[in-house]
Amino acid sequence: MELFAVKEYLKTGNIQTYGNQDATIDVRMVKLLTKEQNRFHKHIIYLGSTQFLPAPNSALDSTILCYGQEVDWSLYQGSKLRILYTKNEFDCVKMFNDISDKLQDIQKINAALHILINAFFTERGLQYLVDVAYEVFGNPVYVVDTRHKYIAMSSGIIADTSFASEENKIGYINKEGIEYLKKNKIDEKIREQNAPIYFINPLHNKGMLVDAITINQIEVGHVMLYEQDRPFGEFDSILLHRTSRIISMELQKNSFITDNKGFMYSYFLADLLDNPISNYSTVCKRLETIGYDLKQDQYILVIPPHSYRDTTTKLDIIVEQLRFILPNSIYVIYENCIVFLISRNRKDGITDYEFKRLSEFLETNKLIAGMSNFFEDLRDAKRFYKQALKSIELSKKMNRNITIHFYSDYYLYHIFEMCEREEEIRFFLHPGMMKLLQYDKLHNTDFLHTLHEYLESPGQPSQIAKRLHIHKNTLLYRMDKIRNIMDCKIDTGEEFMSFNLSYRIMEYLNLI
Repeated sequence: MELFAVKEYLKTGNIQTYGNQDATIDVRMVKLLTKEQNRFHKHIIYLGSTQFLPAPNSALDSTILCYGQEVDWSLYQGSKLRILYTKNEFDCVKMFNDISDKLQDIQKINAALHILINAFFTERGLQYLVDVAYEVFGNPVYVVDTRHKYIAMSSGIIADTSFASEENKIGYINKEGIEYLKKNKIDEKIREQNAPIYFINPLHNKGMLVDAITINQIEVGHVMLYEQDRPFGEFDSILLHRTSRIISMELQKNSFITDNKGFMYSYFLADLLDNPISNYSTVCKRLETIGYDLKQDQYILVIPPHSYRDTTTKLDIIVEQLRFILPNSIYVIYENCIVFLISRNRKDGITDYEFKRLSEFLETNKLIAGMSNFFEDLRDAKRFYKQALKSIELSKKMNRNITIHFYSDYYLYHIFEMCEREEEIRFFLHPGMMKLLQYDKLHNTDFLHTLHEYLESPGQPSQIAKRLHIHKNTLLYRMDKIRNIMDCKIDTGEEFMSFNLSYRIMEYLNLI
């Protein structure tokens, strides 16, 4: 028990402090001060009359609570002794017993904290820590994040109300529960007191102690103690406050918590990627609760860790700039990637202006990003997150040196990758394309590239010739030559599709 807490606990009138002003010293025992006292201990508080005070020039580092005739306290200025003095005479025996009782209570708290700290150091995670806390408190313990999701709760609890049963099922505080907390300003009261607050929760018909969990002074969640199995004790509030600090340390082992700074949108998106929810209406209700405006179409943008870790721009600046460029988006640091969920009306989509600004920002900061196809149902978020990642992965294989990689540009290569697990896809190449490839290698020509440009803009020889920087007649000559080499007419839709597919396979296999 720290000395300042002892001083607050004492109710003996006005207490003056002299000598050493350090009030943080830990007091572990109390003894009576006697005339013959010649041995003093740093962590013991001694009770007695001023006539038994050690000499001012004593080198003793100890604490004395005294009464009686006042002395010249200026003599003790600079002394190592911590002296608490009151003019009011008190019953030393009663005071001795009172302080002893208080210290015993503190020892009980310390013993409980010792159990919790040991649980923390077992490295068995938050759930184990909460289960141990249940044993220590004798009441259920719940931990929720800032978007009101239960991230841990004491094991083996049987819901005794339909309300509690529903919350356990969905894994979140119910909408009515959130409204109650907001209406009664529970969070504000905790912040004002910087300590747990007690209230009767009418939805659960139970008393509750709730305290905030903070990391670097940022609120990331709450720990809740339910008055279910036994009435709360005198020291449950103090112990819960210490427990919240231990939980904070446990959460800091998880980089997700610190990277995302407790933003409820980030938690929502991470949870969506981790645990797809089968009930779409539940997703919409949760978004409504946290105030997010969900549009028709969704996109996932991913910036991989190797990209943003190589830049000199700080992570928080990257995120803030992207939020400015892409309004109505939410982000999370997930699996070490910066992940954005972008919501848009189908009519508007992501505008060319937004893409231009995004591309310029990425290029300036030497970043790359993958963009998924659009989707409607948030339950599919994980699938489209993987699309965005896959586009980046395939861009490396294809040696594409651009800033934004759209999955729509890589989906064929993704199909090839999946087929490659079963068959050697080189055997799917059109024989005419293989002839043209071999001819180019043998004669150092570039007919495959000419054919590719032709397939990109069929029936538009002038545009094709312009892109190839050749005369239109030269293009027509080349196409006749290509037809002869391939022994194909190249004039049907089926041929166009087959040759295009073969060209993409060649790209995928790095044959061209």
